[in-house]
Amino acid sequence: MATVGLKDLFMATITETDGVETFGTPERLAKAIKAELSVEVAEGILCADDAVDAIAKEFVKGNIKLNINDLEPAKQVAILGQTIDSDKTIYAGENDEPPYIALGFRSKKGTGGKYRYIWLYKVKFKIPNENYETKGEGINFITPELEGEFIKRAKDGMWKADFTGLPTDPVATSWFTKVKEYTAPTG
Repeated sequence: MATVGLKDLFMATITETDGVETFGTPERLAKAIKAELSVEVAEGILCADDAVDAIAKEFVKGNIKLNINDLEPAKQVAILGQTIDSDKTIYAGENDEPPYIALGFRSKKGTGGKYRYIWLYKVKFKIPNENYETKGEGINFITPELEGEFIKRAKDGMWKADFTGLPTDPVATSWFTKVKEYTAPTG
C-alpha cells in the first residue's frame, strides 16, 4: 500500500430529503499537504468450551487530520457551518453546526503510474485551532490543520470508497466529478 504524495482534495455537500442523502457536485476544498486517517473498531470475543469461539469486529467511526495550504472563506463557511456577509467577513457563533460533507482525494502509488482514490462518505469537521507567528529572518509557513470525524451512512453502512487504478481508467476520470457510489457487479 505504499503511496507517494497527496493531491486533489475535494469536498461534496450532503443534502437530506425525506431521510435520503444525496451528494452535491464535488469541488476543490484546498491543496493538500498531509492527511492522516485512523479508524475505531468495536470488538467482541465469544468464549465457549474454554476457548475463543468467535471474534467480531465492527467499524465505529474514523478520525481524519488534514493539513492544507489555505482555507478560503467560502470553504470555511461550508465545512464549519459559519456565516459570511456581503463583504466576506466570517462570523463564528455558538449556534454554528458543521454539516456532514463527503471528502475525496488521491495519492500516487509507488510504481506503475497508478493512484489510490478515496472518498469518505460522511465527514464532520471541528473548529480548527489557529496559530500565528511573527516573521523572523527566515520564512516559516503556518498552514491550517483540520480535524474531523467520519461515520458510516445510515442507508447502507458504508463509510468509504477506495479505488486503485490509472488516471485514464473510467472510474478515475469521473472520481472528482461525482462522489463514487456502490454499483453491484453484473453477471
